[in-house]
Amino acid sequence: MKDYVDNADLIGLLIHIGKMGGIRRPISCTTSELGKIMGISQQSASRKLNRMENANLIVRQYLQRGNQIKITPEGNALLERIFKDLWMILNVEGREAEEKITLRGKVIKGMGEGAYYMSQEGYKQQFAVMLGYTPFPGTLNLQLLEEKSIRDFEQLIRSPTKFIPEFQKENRRFGKVFVWPTYLIIGNEKIDSAIIRPDRTHHNNQVELIAEVSIKKTYRIQDGEELEIIVK
Repeated sequence: MKDYVDNADLIGLLIHIGKMGGIRRPISCTTSELGKIMGISQQSASRKLNRMENANLIVRQYLQRGNQIKITPEGNALLERIFKDLWMILNVEGREAEEKITLRGKVIKGMGEGAYYMSQEGYKQQFAVMLGYTPFPGTLNLQLLEEKSIRDFEQLIRSPTKFIPEFQKENRRFGKVFVWPTYLIIGNEKIDSAIIRPDRTHHNNQVELIAEVSIKKTYRIQDGEELEIIVK
């Protein structure tokens, strides 16, 4: 932790040098270029490089037209510690089970709109990139059963993080769709799925779920059955 504090104002520049390839090989750049990229003056960039060199985070060779910079094993180790700490903080799979949002709902009959929208190539292609699979052209609809599930769902939709942007097709606009990757629990099986919510939806007690297969047909789910969803 001490090296975080001692080098706090250098970490951004160290990360940028790493993004330029400075872990694998020496990279060539001037202090003016680095200053411009980092939004600081050339003099500040030069001072930071001197401090990084003194802290043994980088090695530097002075060239006629700038610097040749490479991150040292110590600098690499610092970046790895930062990565591991951030991964532990941000990775949803690393949270305690009680921190995950779990929704319980009863399967209800949909209006058939999901099948139409999920069959649109503009949505299908973007879902495939985001989720890693092309969803079945239809949705499973659930009515949330408990006040806690409704409150948790309302909290979830207040801060969406992933979405499919709107697109135009044949003079028709298809709106933005928010997405939350989930697991659908059926028996002892966890099925990759996702909650979707069109931008203009106003119902906070109903959930639309997509998956790679038709959940109803594949798992013989009937209307009225109660299911559990865990948000990843």
